[in-house]
Amino acid sequence: MSVIQLVPVHDTILSSYDTSGKTGGSVANLRPLSKLGKAGIAAPHMAAKLKLLNDAVLAAGGDFRVTECHRDIEVQRAARAKYDRWVAAGKPKPGTAGFNAKTMKAAFVATPGRSGHNAGISIDVHISMLKFPGVAANQQLDRLWDIAIPLGWSPVIKAPDETASESWHFDCWGDLAAAKSRVGYEQAALCGAILVGHGDLRGYEAEIQALLVRAGYDIGAIDGVAGAKTRTALSQALGRTGVDALISAKDPRVISTLLALPAR
Repeated sequence: MSVIQLVPVHDTILSSYDTSGKTGGSVANLRPLSKLGKAGIAAPHMAAKLKLLNDAVLAAGGDFRVTECHRDIEVQRAARAKYDRWVAAGKPKPGTAGFNAKTMKAAFVATPGRSGHNAGISIDVHISMLKFPGVAANQQLDRLWDIAIPLGWSPVIKAPDETASESWHFDCWGDLAAAKSRVGYEQAALCGAILVGHGDLRGYEAEIQALLVRAGYDIGAIDGVAGAKTRTALSQALGRTGVDALISAKDPRVISTLLALPAR
């Protein structure tokens, strides 16, 4: 179940992959991101902002390719397992005897359900292929930041550095931006993931908690259980008492009312 439906990204946005699954090829052979099934969908606000970003990069002469967009929860679990195996092995460098490319991933992967990719608000950009004309190789990411940030995109690293882990990762928080500032990345990403049906917590109570956090209410950590803080916040949000009966009945009007509240 999802409160917010993910939508396909615009079909002019290219993935990094050709028909054989390889990267780094010519633009003419690349597959549109929208043709990659669940990997080519996004939250509605992000899909719109991605089209703006794509068009702005192309207008600046750059080559815009997305290596990753949405991940469903099962894909996230598999990727996290590979990352955990790599960490358990002592983080061996790729290409060395201790590294197994089939079972390990030498890059950070968020806890399943707690990634912006699960919420459909994040992309990974193929940084090495940007190639803005007249821009030095070590300034390509700076140029992308100059374009992306005014359009509502947030880099996950603090300063543009092509060599930094996650330099490729950008989030478009939309109406979860205030929640991210208030409760941190993981909880805000979990809010988004729950609302699109790809969180590690699911169900009516988790959806209520996510919507309450989105609306600026303090419920503590989201745990999928409507405890005292959640019920108090829900009473405040609805302006009424007796919310226990609404929760027990899983009243859908509560979801629609909370969704209509302004994000803050």
